[in-house]
This record gives sequence, C-alpha cells and structure tokens, in this order.
Amino acid sequence: MRELAADRTVVGGAQPTRQRLGEQVASLLLQAIRLHEYLPDERLPSEAELCEQLGVNRMAVREGLRWLEDHKYVRMQRGRYGGALVLDPGLDLAADRLRGRAEDLRQLFEFRAAVEPLVASLAAVRIEPVELAMLDRLHEEERHWPSVPRGRFRAIDVAIHKAIAAACRNQYLIDAVRDIRVWLAPGLDLLDPSVDRRNDSVECHGRLIACLRAGDGAGAEAAMRAHIGVTAHAVEAALESRTATGENQVARSPRTAGKGARRPAKTTARPKAKAGPQTTT
Repeated sequence: MRELAADRTVVGGAQPTRQRLGEQVASLLLQAIRLHEYLPDERLPSEAELCEQLGVNRMAVREGLRWLEDHKYVRMQRGRYGGALVLDPGLDLAADRLRGRAEDLRQLFEFRAAVEPLVASLAAVRIEPVELAMLDRLHEEERHWPSVPRGRFRAIDVAIHKAIAAACRNQYLIDAVRDIRVWLAPGLDLLDPSVDRRNDSVECHGRLIACLRAGDGAGAEAAMRAHIGVTAHAVEAALESRTATGENQVARSPRTAGKGARRPAKTTARPKAKAGPQTTT
C-alpha cells in the first residue's frame, strides 16, 4: 500500500470540495435557465416538484432559489399563484456579469472553435433523417423571427446546436457542447437582438443544415467555424462597447463632492446568499 501511495501524483493546486445541497440545486437550476429550458417570465417547478425531481429536501430547494433570486435570475412571486419566475436579463445586468471576464470569454470561444466544428463534421456523416427533419422544423420556426420572442429565439438556437451535437454520436463531445452553451450564456445575453444579428444566425444555421443534409463534413465544419466566428466577434464588440460606455459614464460623474454637495443617503446592503453554485455567474 505504501508503494502504491508513493507512486500516485498529487494534482497541483486541486482540492476536494463539498457542495451544500442548496448550492447543487442552484447550479442545476441555473444550468436549465441558461440552456433556455425555462424562458423569461416562465415559472420554475414548485418547491414540492423540485424536491421530488431532484431528490432533495425543501430546505435545499429554498436555499437554491434564494441564491437565484439574489443574483437576479428569478423573481419570487408570493401568493396562491406564486413561485419562481425566470427573469430576462437586461443589457446592463448582462454587462455586470461579464465584468472582468474578457479573457475568460476569449478562451471559451477558442475552446468552442476547437470542439463544435469537429462536431459538425462528424454529424454530417452520422445524422439520421429524423434528426434532419427536426432541424428543418427548428430552422423554419426561427426564420419567422419577427414574431418569435427573444427568449424563444435563443431556445431554438440552443436546440439546433444540441441536435447537431447529438448527431455526432460522441458523448464526450455532446457533453462539451452542452457545457459550452452553459458557460457562454452570459456572453450571449449581452447581444442586442437586432435584425442583422438574427439574420446572421438564421443564415448560418441554414448553411449548416444544408451541409448536414448533403453529408458534406468539410462544408459543415467550415460553416460551423464561420458561425462561431460571427458570434464571437459580436459578443466581443458588444462587451467592448458596454465597457467603453461604462468608463465614459464614470469619467463624467463627479469623483469628489464640492462645498454644499449633497451626500448620497446611506443604504442597508442586502446580505449575500450563503448558497453559490460552481457554475460561473
């Protein structure tokens, strides 16, 4: 036993962690929200339903919901028809969540560029007719984007990439694509749903589906790489714009108060939630 122990290597800097049940509940629900399994203004399952679905006690569910509420992912509505309602993040909140994360986003897009083009190329030679039919239905729905709310449009986008990943028949890649969508959600929240942005997304999806139908692996890979590049550029430009806007506002605001200047009233800070999922917020 001593020899075996001596031969083992210790992972540098890594330490085992123990997540509270409430933190795990918050993490699972946050992933579902970021994957648009629950859309803005939709109600999450009740506390009793979450207890049954997740196999945890009511205290853990309440702790997880409290974390989501404190971080503005849900709004708790009281009363007979109350519950946790998913919030639609505004651009200001999205920018706050990305503050100081430009480098993280760059690495994430590099990771995505390494994974999803490979997924598309494999899917082109492995996809089944029933999967192509589903992609056609999703693409047809997104083509009518003027009548599709932003939340639903994002859900369609997630579903298209999820279907392509499933068609590659590689569980490691499927899991990677899912994780990328969860981590990337705060960046996509920053995008203004402009006409040009939606048109770019719809056209890229159309080219991807055409390559998948033709069994063109190289074409599917190129189409996915181009799609990822357009999205990365849009997110980076939006982040730079919001950062510049914030810096200009700070520069214009008075740093010091002169004589007779009114001091802001003191406010009581809301205590931070104890629960906190491992997923980056």
